[in-house]
Amino acid sequence: MNIKEWKIELRRQAEKARNALSVSERAEKSAVINEILIRRLDELFQSFGTRSGSHPPTLFTYMPIKSEVDVKPVMEACWSRKYRIVVSKVQPEAKQLKLFEIRTYDDLEKGTWGILEPKASAPQLSDIRQIDAVLVPGLAFDVHLGRLGYGGGYYDRFMQQYVRAGWSKPYILAGAFDIQMIKEVPMGLFDFRLDELITEERSIRAAKTRG
Repeated sequence: MNIKEWKIELRRQAEKARNALSVSERAEKSAVINEILIRRLDELFQSFGTRSGSHPPTLFTYMPIKSEVDVKPVMEACWSRKYRIVVSKVQPEAKQLKLFEIRTYDDLEKGTWGILEPKASAPQLSDIRQIDAVLVPGLAFDVHLGRLGYGGGYYDRFMQQYVRAGWSKPYILAGAFDIQMIKEVPMGLFDFRLDELITEERSIRAAKTRG
């Protein structure tokens, strides 16, 4: 089995395991994960300061779908703290993500694959160096902070922009149910690792990272 086939099988298994959680279990576990995520973002943004001195603390996050951890409360907490929230709009033809600032839910509409995306009227963020932290989705994770995505490669390509330009990456976090932990995530050349993973049962941080 090559790495592509291995990833396909792992995605199938991971989604099945996550879907097996009841609605109430997901809600209960999501609440615990969100509480920790919000606390960590407060700590991180305080420790980072504003790197350029010209932008508010900025989080690039995503709109949860299906049986994912519901991270919307993280976005709401950031709004209440005057942090800037950035959400992506998928560009399927170019297989890239365009980022837009979201100030309320009114700035969102159903887009590609029925996922809520920024409206065209939302202000675009063109300088990705202003992003301080990224909250990424994923199907499975391991204790070495490997991440198994959905197979589109959008986030991998996004992170490669920093690599190619020689810029420091933002702090990369994920919130997941502990049932999404697997023994090993197969990592390809362009796959990235997290700085921190938070589940309802544990938090894992990279040994040498900011914050």
